[in-house]
Amino acid sequence: MVSCIILAGGESKRFGEDKTFYNFNGISFLGRALTAAMEVADDIIICGRNESRIKDYRAEAENAAEKSSKAGKKRPAPAIIIDDKNCGFKGPLRGIYSSIKRLKGEIVLIMEVDAPFFSAYAARELISKIKSENVKAAVPLWPDSTVEPLLACYKIKDVVYALDMLNGYALNLKEHFLFNDSVNILRLLPSVYYYNIFDMAKNNQNLTPYIFMNMNCKKDIEDYNINKRIFNKGGSKSVKIRKANRFFDLASPKNEPYGILAKAFYYWWVYAKTGNYFYFRKSFENFQKDGSMYYDNELNFMGDKIIKMLPDPVESFKTNK
Repeated sequence: MVSCIILAGGESKRFGEDKTFYNFNGISFLGRALTAAMEVADDIIICGRNESRIKDYRAEAENAAEKSSKAGKKRPAPAIIIDDKNCGFKGPLRGIYSSIKRLKGEIVLIMEVDAPFFSAYAARELISKIKSENVKAAVPLWPDSTVEPLLACYKIKDVVYALDMLNGYALNLKEHFLFNDSVNILRLLPSVYYYNIFDMAKNNQNLTPYIFMNMNCKKDIEDYNINKRIFNKGGSKSVKIRKANRFFDLASPKNEPYGILAKAFYYWWVYAKTGNYFYFRKSFENFQKDGSMYYDNELNFMGDKIIKMLPDPVESFKTNK
């Protein structure tokens, strides 16, 4: 059984208006996402940020269910969830955490609304890959090593475990919690298939690389209309990454952390609580080790992301001296 979360809670600051309901060639961004989701998912959640727009979300959901029914695929109208503001996350992680435990499937397709070309063909390709590679996630990979964690498939059970653990750190660390970027879901899972978008296009004639384009601002739409072509520049190839971690659970601290990333998070927590630079250094070294695995596989985006989140070691040493 496949479920779907459509993230519709962005602030749309760069876009200039709520892009969830932006009319793009006659269909709203949310309507386009729902069209793809209704093709592949048995249950769907629209996760929004603004309670005042619940009626708008519901209207789009009911319209999508009606269209699906007329097309011969009867589906229940998607549920509407508003972000849980009591959790420790911000941004897309908050939306995912607020929604994922309400789903019924084994696999979840996560979609953001600002990728209006993302299709059921792309969803099925990712669903097929997560099964055939026996991994916990399948995520689109651009040739320059950028990934799309919000247009990806995940095993629900593993994501719930990872986010519960990470939320414990978020609530405990508060201002010292630096890991709200959605790529951290991928980093925390024991196995992920990074699926190059050009490989996807080769494997499925119904796919083209521009399907994975995000429309973060209206200029992106203008640029797309001028030139739809995506160039295959970069060295990143489809690759499976496996890692072993047993994380220290702050809610139930029974086990010592095991694994590079588990130790990195644990030492960061100790540093935040004690201010002892020794633990900062140990945490930083482990995050660097975790990043080096991505660099070795030409996934520079993933390697860079974690290091750029952390404070500069030299400056931190001066502060703690």
